[in-house]
Amino acid sequence: MITQNIFTMKKLTLLASAAMIVLTTSCDKKTTTTTPTTTTPTTTTSPTPPSPTPTASDLYGGLVSIKMEYNSQPAGSPIPITLNTELASAFFNITPGGTTFADAGAVSVNTYNLDKATNNSYTKMATVGQTPSSLDFGDGTSAKSAWTVGGSGSVAGFSYSHNIAFPDYSGTLPSSITKSSGASFTFNSSSLSGADSVIVFIASGSTSFSKTYAANAGTVTISASDLASLTAVSDNTALLEVCPYKYNFVTLNSKKYVFIKEQAVVKNININ
Repeated sequence: MITQNIFTMKKLTLLASAAMIVLTTSCDKKTTTTTPTTTTPTTTTSPTPPSPTPTASDLYGGLVSIKMEYNSQPAGSPIPITLNTELASAFFNITPGGTTFADAGAVSVNTYNLDKATNNSYTKMATVGQTPSSLDFGDGTSAKSAWTVGGSGSVAGFSYSHNIAFPDYSGTLPSSITKSSGASFTFNSSSLSGADSVIVFIASGSTSFSKTYAANAGTVTISASDLASLTAVSDNTALLEVCPYKYNFVTLNSKKYVFIKEQAVVKNININ
């Protein structure tokens, strides 16, 4: 019952826009760093992969594959719970770099049809123990994201197999963060593989911190001043997310699209 409740909360809040991990300032394949911001998460008990805004001026859309591992120990539970989720998301801009989405007809990944929202964004989620339990993304060199876009109106149909390995972060996430001490993470070839960049996202109450680092940044430190605005919690309801991702630009039917593979390692923590 605990597992089902957590899954339900996640499903209600894991929107298509949360999966749009795309370049925020450039069409060149390079790492960008965002400025820490204070935002209003829908809830800090339901993990949502962070979502930089897609503003590349010549981008006609993005197709995203995410593998999320969510670790939590709810109040009253004697053991931690781990949920593995696969998420597919897609959007198609009416104009390049725009924010209004076009209907692209039927969209599927690995033959699983994505659900279209009223704003014409597409998403599909699969969690172990649910239906579907997998989107068949696979692992390592066997990873597969075979996209098929039926096409409609201004979006011409296409197929593309984004068959590269998912990024993999092997570091350990802390169970708590002390704001006055800051927080450190190490991103190098020993802890991170297959990524261009990695986002660290921390949410607590109605406040959050987010910053993007190069995949080879080494040891990075989030300062006490960066964390100062976070709400202190002792009931294990804050969220810590480390999300490495890799992107590829592909031109199809004379339009540029970005294909993204992302891993989201998510944990409920305390903020002191």
